[in-house]
Amino acid sequence: MPVPLFRWIGKSWKAGTLRRRARRTADPNERAELLLDAAKLDELPSLWLEAAVALAQAGRLDQSAESWRRAIELKPVHIPAEAQVAALLPVFPLVAHPVLDGLTGGRRGFLDHRWKLERRGSFDGEERWRLEQELYGEMNDLLPALRYIALAVAHTSGAPGRLRIDCDRQERDTDSYLDIAQMGEVIITWDESRRITSVRVQE
Repeated sequence: MPVPLFRWIGKSWKAGTLRRRARRTADPNERAELLLDAAKLDELPSLWLEAAVALAQAGRLDQSAESWRRAIELKPVHIPAEAQVAALLPVFPLVAHPVLDGLTGGRRGFLDHRWKLERRGSFDGEERWRLEQELYGEMNDLLPALRYIALAVAHTSGAPGRLRIDCDRQERDTDSYLDIAQMGEVIITWDESRRITSVRVQE
């Protein structure tokens, strides 16, 4: 077996050990350091994002932004869990542009699901966008991703503001042709501090 593979397995094992230690650690700074070391070893986007969350919780916002940017570089279309997004809210002003660039860039991994996010323009002060994806079948399942998009748009637009996203789902019919099904639209507003104030779904 090649030596580089042994090294990779060893680094992955060490990263897993550090990650488990971090999850048992109460001190925010120590937890952040452990996760940062784990991310540097294994270079997984999920680990860099977890480190970004821990760093934000420790009040180390610049380092959190750096870790978050690294996660985006590795996996541009990565939707954090809602608890992670809540922890990262103070970091959004530093990372909103890379987040939005990743979500709209069209770059995906070989096994990633279809995702196409595009801006349609601004009309009467309302940002209008379109999302085409294949992972989520219902609007309720898609809402966490839509709120994440809205936060990125809010931090790159004026405030208060409003966002309308037309949502479509890519399907494969019985003849193996790709088809597009309309799911509905969502209207999300934010206040002067760029916190979401309302989410309205129309199906």
